[in-house]
Amino acid sequence: MNFKFKANVVKGEGRGRKIGLPTANLDKLNLPLNFGVYKVKVILNNKEYLGLLHYGFKKTFNNIKSTELLIKGFNQDIYGAEIIVEVIKKIREIKKFKNKTDFKKQIKKDLTLL
Repeated sequence: MNFKFKANVVKGEGRGRKIGLPTANLDKLNLPLNFGVYKVKVILNNKEYLGLLHYGFKKTFNNIKSTELLIKGFNQDIYGAEIIVEVIKKIREIKKFKNKTDFKKQIKKDLTLL
């Protein structure tokens, strides 16, 4: 698959940080991808990281379309930063979870695929 794009990190609602899964919200993007959760490589400040990219509607929370990135093992303020994201492969479709606990379990499971 390997598709690359640049994006800027913008402020979100802070929901991910509140539940222990801080995400980087990316500026409004129309990507040539189907909605879903993807394994990605992230280049930030000349360093490479692995991460999860959510592209589509946040079905569990407010059903608003978003592009969010969870960088494995990373928890720094990067608002305003430009990053490069390389999409490696689709992990799964977006699902609606019953509660935050089920949501967190799935994300932790997704992270094991990186």
